[in-house]
Amino acid sequence: MSVQSSNSEVGYTAAESDEAAVWIARLHAPDRSIAIERGFRRWLTESPSHAASFEAISSTWELIGAIERRPFPKLTRWQRKGYREGFLRSAAAVCVAVALVLVGALLYLRPETVATGVGEQRTVTLEDGSEVTLNASSRIVVRYNSRQRQVDLESGEAIFQVAKRGPAWPFVVIAHATTVTAWGTEFDVRVDPQRLSITLIEGKVVVAPAGQETAPEPSDILTLAPGQRVTFVRAGPAKIDRPALLAITAWRHRQREFKDIPLSEAAAQMNQNSTLKLSVERPATAELRVNGVFRAGDTASFADAVAQSYGLGVVRGTHTIVLTGLPVRRPTASPQSR
Repeated sequence: MSVQSSNSEVGYTAAESDEAAVWIARLHAPDRSIAIERGFRRWLTESPSHAASFEAISSTWELIGAIERRPFPKLTRWQRKGYREGFLRSAAAVCVAVALVLVGALLYLRPETVATGVGEQRTVTLEDGSEVTLNASSRIVVRYNSRQRQVDLESGEAIFQVAKRGPAWPFVVIAHATTVTAWGTEFDVRVDPQRLSITLIEGKVVVAPAGQETAPEPSDILTLAPGQRVTFVRAGPAKIDRPALLAITAWRHRQREFKDIPLSEAAAQMNQNSTLKLSVERPATAELRVNGVFRAGDTASFADAVAQSYGLGVVRGTHTIVLTGLPVRRPTASPQSR
């Protein structure tokens, strides 16, 4: 549905009116910045209807100021002629204006949550032009302010392509009590219940502990170079290596490429893309090393390949597959690519 501006023949939609209210809140917020002003100017020039909607909402702000400067008449009787009507009109105007301001402010300050389901991938463009590609079963919360561009990776995996905005407005990803700070780069972050891995594809990132009251020790701060990956586990020191980047990012092409990783970790990654959940019966079997390229979501074929390579049993349920037994050590024990 569209409405007409009282001062223009250009129409605008209800959604554009909401966007205008958000920009009003941003421009009047205490953390107004140059980036916000530039974003507003871009939005304003995108369509004539944007200017019309902003003009209409701005008139409401001016109405608030006019009401505050002009006190109510000093009348002593509620029933006096014109008093009730004038009071109701003024009160209604104030309520509408306040509601618009509150809605705009809440929309601006409210964190934005983006999530994907089983087998789903999604790419989103953030306010500053940065792009985030979420793997299946992943969830992020975006919290931008004038000091930093913050994204919390609460679960799953995501590739961040960060727009360059300079050191004054860093891009910070928080996961597992760890911060990854970048200014213009591309990197992958994966969160598992027991581990966190950060792989730098291009540029430079700084990795440090999060949530400390004091500055972290220099020994706790890592600066990654392109191609490096740092992995944190709940028990044990951080490990830095150089994995095959094509294997790390294969999930963007609906593939899973494993390079000498534990079977338990490979199963967890396969489970992200399928409602058919794979588990391993024995801890010793879960530590087997897996190599190969598999179709994301094809958990059954993956389980069959592992079982055939290591001499394991396969127990199938309605929504589960369990690899059973102990492995048979073979000289060429590795599941084949599918």
